[in-house]
Amino acid sequence: MRKITLANGKMIEVECLSCALSGGLIQPFGDVIVETEHFHAHQDVAYPIKGLIILASKRHFKCLDKMTQVEKIV
Repeated sequence: MRKITLANGKMIEVECLSCALSGGLIQPFGDVIVETEHFHAHQDVAYPIKGLIILASKRHFKCLDKMTQVEKIV
C-alpha cells in the first residue's frame, strides 16, 4: 500500500492509484473526462495542473509493448 496526498490535502492509502480512480474509489477533480473499456482519462489528483490529463490503463502492464492489439487500436 502507498500513501498519497491529494491536492485537497486528504491523504489516502491505496495499492494502485489508477485502479482506485478507474474503480470509482476516488473521485478525480473535475470528474472523469472520458472512460472506455480499457482506459480512464482524468485530471491528476495530486497535482491538478490546468490542461494536464492522465490517461490510465485499466489493466496493469509495465511497458507499452505489453498492450494487447485491442488496447493499441482503441
